[in-house]
Amino acid sequence: MSLNCCLISGPVLSPSLLRAVQKYAIPVYVQPPTPPLPETIPTLEDTEAKSLVANRDTAVIMNWEASLCFILQNLSHTQLSQVNVFKDKAAFRELLKESHPDLFYVELTRETLQDFQLPQEIKAVVLKPSLGTASIGIRTVRGQQEWARTVDSVLQDIDRATKSMNSAMLSSSRFLVEEFVEGEEFACDGFWDANGRTVITGVYHHPFASESDVSDTLYYTSRQVVAQTLEPLTRLMDKIGTKLDLHRFPFHFEFRRYSDGSLFPIELNPLRFGQVALPDLTEYTFNFNPYELFFTDRSPDWDSLLAEEDSSNIYAFVLGSLPPHYETGKYSIDEESFRKTFGNKLLNYIPSNPAITPFFGVAHIVAERLEDVLSYLHLDFDSFLCK
Repeated sequence: MSLNCCLISGPVLSPSLLRAVQKYAIPVYVQPPTPPLPETIPTLEDTEAKSLVANRDTAVIMNWEASLCFILQNLSHTQLSQVNVFKDKAAFRELLKESHPDLFYVELTRETLQDFQLPQEIKAVVLKPSLGTASIGIRTVRGQQEWARTVDSVLQDIDRATKSMNSAMLSSSRFLVEEFVEGEEFACDGFWDANGRTVITGVYHHPFASESDVSDTLYYTSRQVVAQTLEPLTRLMDKIGTKLDLHRFPFHFEFRRYSDGSLFPIELNPLRFGQVALPDLTEYTFNFNPYELFFTDRSPDWDSLLAEEDSSNIYAFVLGSLPPHYETGKYSIDEESFRKTFGNKLLNYIPSNPAITPFFGVAHIVAERLEDVLSYLHLDFDSFLCK
């Protein structure tokens, strides 16, 4: 087997990831804060991890954005430039400029945000930090009248979040403003294999509660979700992989789907799949472990998997978000009440640490009807707070 290295950090660990690293004895570098790992998982010392990450033959994957800082300090020059193209949202827009030449976008500094004037011909824009994660500081702005108060709200969010995040995860100095593109939002996990071919390991629909909602509250997948996006998605990722000569390189990609079925790239998060145990949905739905495929450089047999008709179930991920007025020490979370919300639909619940994340846990659920899944977009998270 080729060299692999997995960096694990963060308060929520994916059961799928833990099973995969145990099965294949993948070397793991642990960074706090992290819950205790099973003793059967081999862990690396600092010098060993640095050596593995620096080796161009190592396939590196992380589970949480906080590990990116360590990776960036030790990657080879070529791999570092590849990662930076994706991590910097303005650089990613430049990479894809030829495919979307008419898309409006501009990068601003914190100091120039307030004075920005929306172009008259643009109905709405998305404001986001050029370096960001977990949808922190992302807003859709519809018109100049909304701009000033939106900027204030974004800066407050980012200043609050940067107190517990390193600079590789979230920047408060540079911002991307880009034209809002209509369409349903999706995300996917995958990697470019040793031969540079795209391997898609999971696709998730990311619905929102309203036009102004940018939260990560709900993702879901099913055979239909994968079937309607797999071919155009693979073509698009093949183009990106070829342009940057990517091999053994994992990604979490977010995109919108137009009514004609074509795709618009939003952003690509390098060297990881979805955070907070999102990829576990794939194992529930299709009975394969996406991390195992990455470690062994294999592709799922989507033709056979999508041809099966024994299940039309929908598998979903629901993030237990903290209300904006939550304060550590002032409130506690009624996690049992959150779990009971899902009844017999609940497959698994993984708690988080609300002192260091903007959420208190994540639920994996299964349902027979899409309506039942979408109803969780409107959860009242205030109802789970206790004084």
